[in-house]
Amino acid sequence: MDNVHWPAIVQLHLHDELIYINTPQAWQDFLITDAIHLVTEDLLIDSSGQSYSFCQQANQHSLTPSGKLTVSQFIPVVQQFAQLQGHCCSSKLMFTSFEQGFAIIDQLD
Repeated sequence: MDNVHWPAIVQLHLHDELIYINTPQAWQDFLITDAIHLVTEDLLIDSSGQSYSFCQQANQHSLTPSGKLTVSQFIPVVQQFAQLQGHCCSSKLMFTSFEQGFAIIDQLD
């Protein structure tokens, strides 16, 4: 968790829902309240594009780096979330940095 660049999002497997996590404390709070619902295929994506898979053993949660996204790979994730939130013309939603993408998610959330 020390390497995570905040803010970050939880991308739920087989869902377009994204959960915005703005600080390490918010992450800890999320783990306390919602970690029971996480599955191995869910990802934490930080604001540098690094993705992490979840691992849980004996009520301990850890993150394992699982690859780095490019901005062009991240755009459809944000577009799908915008569509889920009822944003009109989400396919026209574009950005050139992770910072911009995370700002959009924060506004839509």
